[in-house]
Amino acid sequence: MEHSNLVCLGGGHGLGRLLVSLRASGPRLTGIVATTDEGGSTGRLREEAETIAWGDLRNCLSQLCTLDGIGQRLFEYRFQTQGELDGHNLGNLVLFALDQLSVRPTDAIRIMRDMLNIKSHLLPMADSPTTLMAKTVVMPDQESNILVGELSIDSSDEDIDYLYLEPPVVAGPEVVSTIKQADAIILSAGSFMTSIMPSLLVANIRDAINQSSAPLILIINIKEEHLGGDLVLTFAKQIELLQKAGLRSLDHILWPANRDLSVHDLAKYPITQVDMKPCERGLHNEEVLKAAIFSLL
Repeated sequence: MEHSNLVCLGGGHGLGRLLVSLRASGPRLTGIVATTDEGGSTGRLREEAETIAWGDLRNCLSQLCTLDGIGQRLFEYRFQTQGELDGHNLGNLVLFALDQLSVRPTDAIRIMRDMLNIKSHLLPMADSPTTLMAKTVVMPDQESNILVGELSIDSSDEDIDYLYLEPPVVAGPEVVSTIKQADAIILSAGSFMTSIMPSLLVANIRDAINQSSAPLILIINIKEEHLGGDLVLTFAKQIELLQKAGLRSLDHILWPANRDLSVHDLAKYPITQVDMKPCERGLHNEEVLKAAIFSLL
């Protein structure tokens, strides 16, 4: 199945790792990237202007780039000054500048792909800015809270009832057509609520996935994801959030063999256990991950 059209959804380091493991697929590989990040340089740009979050897109571009030269180093350069430029990433600023020149974010990413000689495709989940929101579970004698932004959601010690985008946004036609042509749709590892879920909350992305006959695959993190306080994001909560977002059932779940798994879950869900041979940073082994994905197709 090396000639399969693969569509991967996520954000940041997790999606970048997945795309690197599959980049031999070249132009048959597409990453659909979350645009709701609000940390660091990206967050400052979002505060100053009405723009999408560029950080996860830049991260994926950087990981996919195979050029070893000044171009890549410039793209990743982070300013160290005493002024307002301090901490800003040059790649973010270049993408932001293209946006300010009225180039669609989708087209800005294409321009940068060409400059960095990247064969695979990257698409923002939407060309319009939006914020990830969460409603917390109602507790006895308490009202639910509304959490605004990825940082507050990831650090919250309250149980999340459901996630949504404010304002709602629509994915570009390239995103929808790519999903329709997919032979496999893969939800990457990474921060589940703030990297994986945002794209699935875009209505026409969700509808395109639900209407597709391509297998829908979820990759489970090597380690449990810890949130605020002592809260741990459980597998059951992941499934619940996917269901509340209106996403169809998963066809395959790739589960790292190093993580505990209940007999109940193994019997109830389409789980395949794989020794991911994680590296010292707790990341999936690229070759093992690739082989595990292609074994399902």
